[in-house]
Amino acid sequence: MGKEKVENRYGVQVGDIFSENRLNCNYSSFYQVVALHGESKVEVRKIDQICVAFDGYYKGIVPLPGIWQSHRTHILTVQERQGESGLLLWICGGEHLAYLDRTETHMYMELHERDDFPFYFRDYYPEIAEQLDLKTGSGIYAVDRPFKWVDDDCRAMICYPDGREVETVFRELMRSDKIPQETRTFEAELRRISEESGLFQWWDEKEQIMFEGLKSSLSGWNG
Repeated sequence: MGKEKVENRYGVQVGDIFSENRLNCNYSSFYQVVALHGESKVEVRKIDQICVAFDGYYKGIVPLPGIWQSHRTHILTVQERQGESGLLLWICGGEHLAYLDRTETHMYMELHERDDFPFYFRDYYPEIAEQLDLKTGSGIYAVDRPFKWVDDDCRAMICYPDGREVETVFRELMRSDKIPQETRTFEAELRRISEESGLFQWWDEKEQIMFEGLKSSLSGWNG
């Protein structure tokens, strides 16, 4: 007699993603379901994320299924709150709810008011930044690969509220020559390590594959 198939009472399946993304906060975490335990419990593992867009304040991030940020797994009970399925998490001694992600783009907003892409961009191009708002679709979008380093030569598209699009080079847009020296030195060392490590090369390739799969849905987001 075959083993009975486990089904979650909330319709959660292996591979689903739960997002803990607090409003107006520069922190998010994502957890992917790796196993079901009975009708109400799931086993999840934390996954990484990439930046695909930003404006003068917010950064648009997407989770990366299957790219694990930790080897540790958690068995948690799925709960329903205000009509949404979620997992109760303890982060930094506080209680937070990660909701089941059913969006098409999987893109979330993170507020960054200092030391990040939106901060530097707003500081150098305030006249452009004040026009953009990721919440309504206008902003800076990655074209050929995710944003990662301030001196990256990847292509970026400025999408204005009136529908205009202007393509640019990311490091020129970010004025990487004006970024604090300690930041550039730190990033240069990280890049050196990533280029010398086969693991990091594999990681970058996986990120690129994920990004290519997201491009069509993101074009609908800003269109």
